[in-house]
Amino acid sequence: MEFKSRGVRSLVELHEIELQNFLKTWERFIKSGAPLPDPLGDPDYKDKEHIVGHVLTAARAYLVWIGEQLGRPITDIDMEKDRYKIASDIQGFAQSLLSAWRRHLVSVADEECGPKTYKTRWGDNYTIENMLEHAVVHPMRHRIQLERILSDLV
Repeated sequence: MEFKSRGVRSLVELHEIELQNFLKTWERFIKSGAPLPDPLGDPDYKDKEHIVGHVLTAARAYLVWIGEQLGRPITDIDMEKDRYKIASDIQGFAQSLLSAWRRHLVSVADEECGPKTYKTRWGDNYTIENMLEHAVVHPMRHRIQLERILSDLV
């Protein structure tokens, strides 16, 4: 698959790597039996299914947001919201999602990545490139949180 933008391609590849790394760490976390940290009111830490569902639905939301901003709506992906259903087929959901990332972002050109900004769902102004970078870091942050919990077990 030939991307229009080498920068977009690199960020899509980094996102794939970080999402897969998160999922591997999440599986280790599940097998460990370690408890999640006190959720402190954060519904994404309600249980183990919610944290993995949060990371996967966020990755989907970033792709959908990019499509909306570029005027290319993303309508051919699983829009399941139930975190327990998502958690019951994590690998299938993730592979379908990562495939959609490649399929939809292959045509994004460098000039579409910035400098124009768009309002995110949380109120910040991001370029398309900023959102792609955010998508790389999000699963990385949650992986690191889980790795800290696992390291405390040793």
